[in-house]
Amino acid sequence: MFYEIRTEHARPGRGAELARYLDETVIPLHREQGMQVVGSFTGAADTVVWIRRFEDDADRERILEAVHQDPRCAAPAAAVSALTSDPAATIRLVPTAGSALR
Repeated sequence: MFYEIRTEHARPGRGAELARYLDETVIPLHREQGMQVVGSFTGAADTVVWIRRFEDDADRERILEAVHQDPRCAAPAAAVSALTSDPAATIRLVPTAGSALR
């Protein structure tokens, strides 16, 4: 099991709009396909972060493929692209034995 922290950088002044769009459109689509989204957060400088959890690489691949094959994915991808200024950054984290998130 592992987590991914995905950071989206909104265009200046559009962070709240991006956060709302992710919460109302993008994240629900991912959840419908089985993704466990632990939470989403706003940060400094119009940054939006969301944390997603996968059982293993096969789980991640299956879910992301299902999301990207869904015909409803095209509109959110274009909308997020219009709201963001840089490509998203994703960091993979594996919980330690003592982590509460195991």
